[in-house]
Amino acid sequence: MIAMPAFLRLMATVPRGRLVLILVLMALSGISEGVGLILLVPLLDLLGSAPETGAAHGLNRLLSASGIPLTLQSVLILFVGVVMARNVIQFARERLAARVQFEFVDALRRDCLDAILDADWRWIVGQRQADHASLLLTDINRVGLGLNAGLSFLAGAAIALAYLSTAILLSWKISALAIISGGSIFLLLARHRRAALHLGQTLGQASRALHADVQQSLSGIKLARILGAERLQAEAIISTSRNLRTSQLAFTSGTSLSRALFQTAGAALVAVYIYVGLTIWQVPMAEILTLVVVFARLIPMFGNLQQQSYLWLHALPAYAEAERLIAECKRVRRPRSGRDDPALPLQREIRLDSVTLCHDGRKEAALSEVSLRFAVGTTTAIVGPSGAGKSTLVDLLAGLLGPDRGTVSVDGVELTTALQPRWRRTVGYVPQELFLFNDTIRANLLWARPTASDDDLRHALQQAAAGFVLQLPRGLDTMIGDAGALLSGGERQRIALARALLTRPDVLILDEATSALDFDNERQVQAALDALHGRITIFIIGHRLLDLDRADMVVMLRGGRVIAAGPWSNVVRSSVAPGPDSECDPGGASAPASVDPGTR
Repeated sequence: MIAMPAFLRLMATVPRGRLVLILVLMALSGISEGVGLILLVPLLDLLGSAPETGAAHGLNRLLSASGIPLTLQSVLILFVGVVMARNVIQFARERLAARVQFEFVDALRRDCLDAILDADWRWIVGQRQADHASLLLTDINRVGLGLNAGLSFLAGAAIALAYLSTAILLSWKISALAIISGGSIFLLLARHRRAALHLGQTLGQASRALHADVQQSLSGIKLARILGAERLQAEAIISTSRNLRTSQLAFTSGTSLSRALFQTAGAALVAVYIYVGLTIWQVPMAEILTLVVVFARLIPMFGNLQQQSYLWLHALPAYAEAERLIAECKRVRRPRSGRDDPALPLQREIRLDSVTLCHDGRKEAALSEVSLRFAVGTTTAIVGPSGAGKSTLVDLLAGLLGPDRGTVSVDGVELTTALQPRWRRTVGYVPQELFLFNDTIRANLLWARPTASDDDLRHALQQAAAGFVLQLPRGLDTMIGDAGALLSGGERQRIALARALLTRPDVLILDEATSALDFDNERQVQAALDALHGRITIFIIGHRLLDLDRADMVVMLRGGRVIAAGPWSNVVRSSVAPGPDSECDPGGASAPASVDPGTR
């Protein structure tokens, strides 16, 4: 069965010492259950004053050897003691299993998150992030429940084995009949277990779809309200929820039906066992009554084992998806930057020589034969129509991507994959869609540099023309709401700029960072950038005239090619015509254009 290797891999994730301890506790629990049931036979004999049965005789000899008489009091004390011991063992086992489950969930979630964070940037941007969020938040919890169900299955199997052993000691004929008939029913329900595995796959897909719809709807709630599309948005989520609910109901119905079938068949079989035992095999009444107790507990236990098997089968597709994600991320793994890694400082220039880069699945090159030089301390504006290659150029400059052909170098040192993490340590970045979380201004700033002092925070805010923060009633401890909703657009922008400057970067990249600002807020941000000119190498992606006129150099892109570069006044007068869109083919490359920045 395909599910068994996955189940064994899941069990193998449990630390060996804890797994051994759980198995030992399971065995002790099973032994205590068996002993408790065996004690019922002499207890019934003593209560009924019936002739001593084989089980009672065996226990009498054991107690006599230890100096304890077989009396009602001694049997009752032993019975209570065994039940207490069983409960203590069961409590310890369940507590340990729960700890193993929660630690496993945390470890698997950390492994998946680490794998995603270490993956190549091109791979990351090609994925639907809602699928990753669904896996990290929902599916991994389901895997944890499956692990717990697997451990519970093993524990239940150990106790069921103890019950069967007890039954065999009492009557091997009835026990053999029970094993054959019960095993047949268990095999007949195999189809339901296969259905549970399939439903686990369907549920994972439905859960990821719902997560994506909810994420998209909440992100676009403002636009939906303006367009009057709230109902359409809600209906899309309800439709996806209906698919998820269908999978959940199918799973619940399957488990309930199999449990009902098993228990109904089990009850009928117990009646057969009693009749055969009393009328045909002449089994003593005390032993028959004990067997009734045994089978009365075995029937729901086997039903529970069936349900536990459904639960871990239901979780295996989610575990397989987590394994697939980790393996895929390892395949495209890139070095990760650490906060303690030494930065790769910029002292003279950044240089691109004949750089060509193609995105996966695209015929046209995002950048083709681009050759540029950016001197330290200069400000460069990068412009061009949508799809011209601006974002790709920024990703290269930020050390997120490497070229397919050509080189990117810093002070004459090629920026290889191994050096990219160190280079990113010296880059500050302010995206168009600002990332601010629902916490204080202080927490949002410290996210970039946790060791920064209050003086460092105040200095970064002053550099970013965000001194207004210090005038707020709670200052740095002001809550900003979800995505900074309690601040104006200009305030959010300047806090994001302060966070980028807090890392003391050599290079600052603003990706359409002022495109949504009004004139006054843009001037404040521009004043902050003017104060940084000459001290930080700045790249601005945008079309605002204020950005272009103040830049040392403007690089104009079209179709992945540099069609003009130099001071804005020269670029405006440039008559360079755009070439054809290049393809990811050496023969389609244009001649390199080497450009040096002009003077400010």
